[in-house]
Amino acid sequence: MRKCSIDFISNKRVRTFCLKIRNSNIGQRIVSGVFWSFTGTALAKFLILLAGMIVARILGKEEYGELGMIRSTVYMFVVLGTVGLGLTATKYISEFRDNFKERVGAIILMTVLFAMIMGICVTSLIILLAPYLSENTLNAPYLVNEVRWGGVLLFLAVINSVQNGILSGFESFKCIAINTFFSGLCEFVFVILGAYYYGVIGAILGSGCGFLILSCLNFISIRRILLKNDICMTNKKLSVKDLKILYKFSLPAAFSSFMVAPVFWYIRSLLVRYGGFGEMGVYEVADQWKIIILFVPVAVSQIVLPILSNALGHNDKCSYWKVLKYNIYLNVSVAFALSVFVALCSRWILKLYGNGFTDTLPIIILAFSTVFTSFSNVVGMAISSRAKMWIGCGFNALWACVLVTLSYLFLNFGLGATGLALAVLISYVIHSVIQFLYLRFDCVN
Repeated sequence: MRKCSIDFISNKRVRTFCLKIRNSNIGQRIVSGVFWSFTGTALAKFLILLAGMIVARILGKEEYGELGMIRSTVYMFVVLGTVGLGLTATKYISEFRDNFKERVGAIILMTVLFAMIMGICVTSLIILLAPYLSENTLNAPYLVNEVRWGGVLLFLAVINSVQNGILSGFESFKCIAINTFFSGLCEFVFVILGAYYYGVIGAILGSGCGFLILSCLNFISIRRILLKNDICMTNKKLSVKDLKILYKFSLPAAFSSFMVAPVFWYIRSLLVRYGGFGEMGVYEVADQWKIIILFVPVAVSQIVLPILSNALGHNDKCSYWKVLKYNIYLNVSVAFALSVFVALCSRWILKLYGNGFTDTLPIIILAFSTVFTSFSNVVGMAISSRAKMWIGCGFNALWACVLVTLSYLFLNFGLGATGLALAVLISYVIHSVIQFLYLRFDCVN
């Protein structure tokens, strides 16, 4: 069927490109990874989005807001719980799976074991701090039990993160897509039923059911892959060499990730302080469309780390640079095309939000910032593939300093949401350039 479909392509350049992909192992892996990553994520996201609309109607504006705040608070702790273990599993499994199979079992054992330990610790912390979080963070002391149940959800989210990292390491994007879809479908049903019968707690438990089902499906998939690849998990012992990976890779990966959410929360607080909630509303609309634009590039960038790490494991520099180059072209092209569309339609988009939204500059600026964000994501994965995580963490720290400094300056000039959007754009431009220059220098030397 594939041969026939290519025969019908009349454009010579497109036909040649398709033949190259079909005859290239790397090309087929990229196309397959992109297809399954995008499909599984898109369907699951759509189901969760639809469930959110229905749950909002069931709970009402106030209780739905409570649910959103609980989820937001709990997910802030997910990065702390995973401590970069999912990324660690992806990088080292993909690197060792062909030539050093004996180390793959140890990597899986280490990441799963530490994920469970960290998950239990962070979940226990949330359960103990539930009275403080509900009263001081959420300003709703009556939500203590809801926060505690949210902690249970966090434990499952930590386990899922590591399982997805393991499956990504084996480039089992099809399994991830199928498992994510079925768990999303179950979550769709359970969240609605839970909200209808038990309110906010029911909705949280419904989400937990979705995570539990995903954990079970991922466990089955991982077991099948280990049997297929003849990787034995019995009598595995962790060596000092394996444990060094936690300091060398997992810890800086956690610091890098944990840096992002607090920084974005902080610059939003600055905007409210200097511009008020009206400017905050304008920025939030622009940020929503930034997230929509980045949906495709983020799905695509998930396939980069395992393929790059596998190429390094084979010492195949030619394939390494081909994968990196093609993924940069793909991500940047998609982000640019979607940014142009959003920029051209910005006036009509803002009309959907009401008469008070007329300033198109923030949405246009944030739209084009996604071009550099998508570029930075791919180059960041390349740095991760080379296990230079402390350096990557340093780049993220520099990005955070630039973003906060520029936000202060632009907000002091009275630029409001436009100033914050400019700060985001410039910080990602600087971040992208520095990352890429370092990667080129590192690979040449």
